Amino acid sequence: MQSNQQSLLFDIDPSELESVQLMLGGTEKEMLAAYNRSIARTSVTMKSRGSKLMRDGMDAKGLKEVRKRMQAHKYSFRLGKTDSAKLDELKLWFGLNDMSIGRLKGRLSRLGSKRSPAGAAFTSKKLGKTEYQDGFVGRVRGKRSIFARKGAARFPIREKKVAVSDPLHARLEDDIFSELPEVFMQHFTTDMKGRVAGRSSIASRQQKWNKYA
Repeated sequence: MQSNQQSLLFDIDPSELESVQLMLGGTEKEMLAAYNRSIARTSVTMKSRGSKLMRDGMDAKGLKEVRKRMQAHKYSFRLGKTDSAKLDELKLWFGLNDMSIGRLKGRLSRLGSKRSPAGAAFTSKKLGKTEYQDGFVGRVRGKRSIFARKGAARFPIREKKVAVSDPLHARLEDDIFSELPEVFMQHFTTDMKGRVAGRSSIASRQQKWNKYA
């Protein structure tokens, strides 16, 4: 059985960073600053893409339903022996535990007849059909879903859930995890260009000021 969560600790080969640094003529300080800024930007980018992928993959009614299932954590590690040379690692976490039916798009139907009920079924274009022999279609506090009684009495009841892990695992690996290095390097290269250009601009202005000093 697959785990109901999926995570990836993302880091990158320092030689790739050094190649961009040398190509653009950046300093080590600029490289370290660009790296950490790019990790933060990559986190925002991938959380947005991941949330939309999960919403579409499970046919959730809105992004709000899945955003809390997408988390990003940063971990610092030291590069070399100086305290200032610290880089961040990025870990993305996706919660793939079962989702309450009422939060998903799909069709709710009764199994059996009204006199002889045989449960309820949830049918989704993305998740397929799931039947619940102990379930019934109802509306609680304005929320229509499939519920089941916890005991023989009419109340209490609990909302039924549907598995979302299987259809999402492969898509997260193919569409999110595989894109991480490319997205990061795009942010890193753009940031490095900006820092080098900014330094060159300051140096040029300084030369003009010195000329008239």
